[in-house]
Amino acid sequence: MAYDLNQLVIPTLERAFPVVRRELQGLDLKQDFYPWPQSDGYTGMWSVFGLFFNCEPYLPIDLPKNQARCPETVKMLKSLPRLVDAGFSLVGPNSRILPHSDNYGPKLQRLHLGVQVPKGSEMIVAGQKMEWEEGRVVMFDRSQIHEVTNTSTEPRVVLLCDFEIAD
Repeated sequence: MAYDLNQLVIPTLERAFPVVRRELQGLDLKQDFYPWPQSDGYTGMWSVFGLFFNCEPYLPIDLPKNQARCPETVKMLKSLPRLVDAGFSLVGPNSRILPHSDNYGPKLQRLHLGVQVPKGSEMIVAGQKMEWEEGRVVMFDRSQIHEVTNTSTEPRVVLLCDFEIAD
């Protein structure tokens, strides 16, 4: 049976936007974020600030320290059923995440809450252009080929969340 993220999860994330944005603004986007380790998968800058993993984090981050920096966001995330992992994903100015798929979890659905979205940032999923809006959630199947482009002079930041949708 599939879990419907539209009922509880998406409205909760969108209602939490002001808090999520405020906590993001308390972070140093250059110093506090961890560069994505697969540097051949992007050009420019791609970094993350992990907040939640339902198992051992797959990145060398200080999860308790990160969670202490964003306590209200973490509290909200922990209230969401079937959350697998979550954190801020930053794509720097004039940067690109190359086309790829995330096939390590076929029962997972990805949500992006637009937190800091300059004009000139977009995502293409399975050939379809998607644009973020601040305070709104974009949902997509992460097993499909997707890519991100940010042609602006400002970083693009989303709260990235993966959810288990099938039993």
